[in-house]
Amino acid sequence: MFGTGTHVLPLAGPGYEGATGFWLPDQQPTSRVGYNGAPQTIALMGKSALGDSKDFTVRQLAENVCQGLDSKDYVSEYLAGYYFLLQHTRYMRDPRRDELVRSPAWIAKQILAGFRPSIDCDDASNFLAAWVLAVGGQAWFATLAFANQFAMGPNGKPQRQYSHVLAGATDPRTATRIILDPVAAEKTGEMLTRVKAARVWPIA
Repeated sequence: MFGTGTHVLPLAGPGYEGATGFWLPDQQPTSRVGYNGAPQTIALMGKSALGDSKDFTVRQLAENVCQGLDSKDYVSEYLAGYYFLLQHTRYMRDPRRDELVRSPAWIAKQILAGFRPSIDCDDASNFLAAWVLAVGGQAWFATLAFANQFAMGPNGKPQRQYSHVLAGATDPRTATRIILDPVAAEKTGEMLTRVKAARVWPIA
């Protein structure tokens, strides 16, 4: 589902009756699924990041950006992707009532073509996870909740509602987790003080 283009997960639940997903015109739809919360979205993002980390455009972009770094400076390779994304994209919220996720390869191709894509936390996390994987690193996602809110999950049990996702990488030398969140950016430290609950989702 996440190979290229723009994909949307329709939202469901109170306040979203009748909501439908849609795709922007850059890519024809290939499939559509109902939205069932963070586990489903993260699973699809993980599949997307893993798949697009092997895309030549993502690797090419990473090589170009990292060419001035010292060899085996792995942390700087991860941070280079973070700062590159900050400089070459802008933040825009998802369409109302829909969960829209851009594929990393699509973002890379748009940037190489001279455009400045509009992305949100899902897109940024997806791209940075693919970047970390493309340069040989270990990537993960983290979902954050800033309030104790729950909704009935697909299994009939309460499911915590997360409102933000970020990507991260693990330093292979020290096992330190490095947060890569261009949405919070310089306010990441302050944002983390407001977190009520978090969950880390390994990718590879």
